[in-house]
Amino acid sequence: MSEVIKCIHNIVPTTAEDKQVVIEFLRKFFFRDEPLILGINMLEDVDSLAKLENYCFNFVDNGLAFKAVSPDGDLIGVVLNNLTCRVDGEKNNKIEEDTKGYTKFNDITAFLDKVEREADVFKKYPNVDRVMDIKIISVDESFRGQGVCKALIDKTIELALENECPMVYVECSSYFSAKAAERLGFECIYTLYFRDYLDENGEVIFKTPPPHDSSKVFVLHL
Repeated sequence: MSEVIKCIHNIVPTTAEDKQVVIEFLRKFFFRDEPLILGINMLEDVDSLAKLENYCFNFVDNGLAFKAVSPDGDLIGVVLNNLTCRVDGEKNNKIEEDTKGYTKFNDITAFLDKVEREADVFKKYPNVDRVMDIKIISVDESFRGQGVCKALIDKTIELALENECPMVYVECSSYFSAKAAERLGFECIYTLYFRDYLDENGEVIFKTPPPHDSSKVFVLHL
């Protein structure tokens, strides 16, 4: 029966022309679901959302992103990827570092920096020099559970192999995305619980709604 409910869709590369529609899609289906955003009430911070959108823009037309399109031509899913090499691993967060003025978005980038630094994938895997990094993946809630996420990740894996990447890497701050990664055969190599990430006063920074209790890093060996 599970095969019957799977929708028919095409997975195609995104281009510069898709930027606005992708951002509108992410506003509707990613921004409002992302635990890090909800955990600091960032949806109310216009400046932070503008910085987040600018961050996303950089990945839409980098030649590594894909969209899932329904037979009617509607956008139903998107995955934004980045190719990271050992030699430029330190440059991964250059976009965030270059933004000026503190906003809540800086809290998210600082957290993600810590997760990436402590997961330290290139140190853990000395024979891996290139990884395909899944930055954002989102599916229209009406099409979830119908194979769209798997199709987007399958396409990302295909792209990783084409680019001679022996590994796909993804940070999951959502309980549901972490479960999806596990189902698809990814291995968890690092976990940071939100309750353990505190500000200078010892207060929890990200008060995420349940069941989201941690950020996990997963890798898939190809």
